[in-house]
This record gives sequence, structure tokens and C-alpha cells, in this order.
Amino acid sequence: MTTQDEPDLQYSWSLALDQLAENLDPLIDSFLAQILTDRHYAESGLSIEDLRSTSEKSFQAMIQALKSDGEETSDLESMAASLGARRARQRIPIESLVRAVRMDFSVIWQGLTDSTYGLTATHLVSQVELVWRTVDVFVSKVQERYLQEQVELEREDVDLQQHYLAQLFSMQETTQADILRIAGALRVDADSDFRVVALSREDGATVQKRLRSHRRLGRAFSAPQGHHTLIVHELGESNGMMDIHERSLYDGFAVAVAPTAHGLAAVIEASIAAREIMRDLPVNADGIYTLKSRLLSIARHRLAQVGCNPSNATLAGLEQCQPKERDKILETTRVFLQTGSLVETSKRLFYHRNTIVNRLNAFERHTGLDLKSPRDLAIAVLILSE
Repeated sequence: MTTQDEPDLQYSWSLALDQLAENLDPLIDSFLAQILTDRHYAESGLSIEDLRSTSEKSFQAMIQALKSDGEETSDLESMAASLGARRARQRIPIESLVRAVRMDFSVIWQGLTDSTYGLTATHLVSQVELVWRTVDVFVSKVQERYLQEQVELEREDVDLQQHYLAQLFSMQETTQADILRIAGALRVDADSDFRVVALSREDGATVQKRLRSHRRLGRAFSAPQGHHTLIVHELGESNGMMDIHERSLYDGFAVAVAPTAHGLAAVIEASIAAREIMRDLPVNADGIYTLKSRLLSIARHRLAQVGCNPSNATLAGLEQCQPKERDKILETTRVFLQTGSLVETSKRLFYHRNTIVNRLNAFERHTGLDLKSPRDLAIAVLILSE
């Protein structure tokens, strides 16, 4: 009895699949009605013609695989690979794509249960594992090819981003047309605020890996700059302050953060500031440094580079003091510049207030800098700050 039933089952199954292949429109309509409830498909810009054509080819390939009892899947795998690559380039999220492909099982199964095809419950139960396994092969191949294509897209994106960032950083003068063109290529708002960060080339490689899994950050790009790497990202609705999630990107590294760039054009100047801060950092520095925290050091170094070390012009008068006296005057002045208070300076140094006043007067007498004058005070801070 069994040997007679099995050919009958197989014949009925094959006949039903042939009939189903000739009447795909209801399956396609059902499939489209379901996937278009996903906004990623509904808002993707994919045409109905594209979706219908792809659905038809997918169903045909799956039906052919089912007719071979899942033995012949080369056409199915080829179709799946093509679909995975195309949807990756069309920016359909992989979750939406996989969900859509898995719908094929329910759609095909619903089609086969139609009494038109003459399949009994026994027929259907005997083939349910085959249908699911065939759809699973399709899903697996779609995912595999999608992820491969995504890696390639990311590489192309990085190359393109670096090309346009290099253009931006090399511009001597910018026009609105230039900025809009580059913003369009980078897919950012030209009027957004941007963060620009510099760090060493070695540390930059690690941060780039972290960026790939950092979901809270806006559009972010990296640009190699010789010994340094620049990280540029769009701030969106942020107020410009680094939050804990952004700071976690740079844990364990020395990072130079430029003032917020208001607009893409301002990224050029911010990148110069970030590199300048980075160059000024001491060896083995660690943490996040801003222009505010390094301004005095940068100013001193820059002035010294052009032969304008301000200490040479102002502290020379102290050379006429005895070394011990000179050291005490400078020590007292430095503490006063840190505290801004005679009382606090007196407490820290364990000297009477009058002694503090006398030493500050001596500093003014020998240097010509009056610490009650904002201009002279600024010069003193520049010269004596650590």
C-alpha cells in the first residue's frame, strides 16, 4: 500500500507545484500586501514593478527547488545572491529583508492549501519540512550575500568619504556650491554642527572600529592626516557637549577636540585647531583635551617658534634679584594667578598677607606687569602658567 501511495503523493505534489507556478499573481499580491506594511519597503523608493518582478523570480526559483525535493538549488541560490546584493545597495535594512524573505514560506504555504490544487492534509503535512528547508536555504544565501555586499559598500563609502573630506581640507577658499556638493556626497546637512577630533594614527584605527558599532553617534567619518587621524561627525540635536557615550569612543587615548564647527565649511578651521592641540600634547598624554585646556601652552609654543618668547621680554628684570628671592617672587605670583586671591595664596604658601603683597609688588616692579590690569594679567598668566 505504501509503495503505491508514495508515487501518488509525489505526482500530486509535482502537479500542484506546476499549477502554482502558472498562477503566481495571487502569491505576489499577497506578498506585496504584507511587505509594504514595513515602512523601510514602503518608503524605500523601490518601484512596484521591481518588487513584483523580484517576487515572481523568487517564487519560480523556490518552486523549482521544491520540485527537485530540495536537491537542485543552484537557481535558487543564484537568485538569492542577486537579491541580497541589490537590496544591500538599495539600503534596505537586513532585518526588513530577512523578514520579507521569510514571508515566502507563509505565502507559498497559503497558496498550496487552496483546494484548487487538490492537495490533502496528508500531502501538505508530508511536505512542510521541505518547504521550510527550501525557504531557509533562500534566506541563508540572501543574508550571506547581503553582508558581503555591505562590507564592500562600507569600503566604497570610506573611500568616497575620504576623497571628499580631502577635497574639503585642501580648499583655500570655499563657495556655497562647493560645500553643498561635498555635504551631498557625505549625506550630511551643510548647516549642521560638527565635532572634529584628532588622535594618533594608531589610536585612530581602533576608534574607527568602535565607530562601526556606535549607534548613538550621527554620521561619522575618519580622515588620515599623516601622523594623525581626524574623526568628523555630525552633532544633530546635540548641544555640543560630549556625553558619556561619545566619550567612551576615546577611552584610553589622547584626544584633541576642536571647538564645535558650526556648519560644514567651519570643519576646515576646526580640523586645523584639532591638529594643533594634538601636536601640543605632552608625550604619554591620556584623556580628552580641548582648545580651552591647551590654549596657553599652544600660545607659548607658537610665540617661541617665531622668536617671541614673552618670558624673555618680561622676566629679564628679575635677573637682578638674588636667586632665592627671585624663586619666591615667581612662586608667589604663580599661586596668586591660580587662586586670584591674596587670602588663599597666603594660606597655601603659609606666609603673611603682607608678605604676599610685597612679593606681588616686587613682581610688578621688576617685570613692569601690573596684575590689576587685565592685559598685564593675561600676559602674566601666559608666561607663568604650567
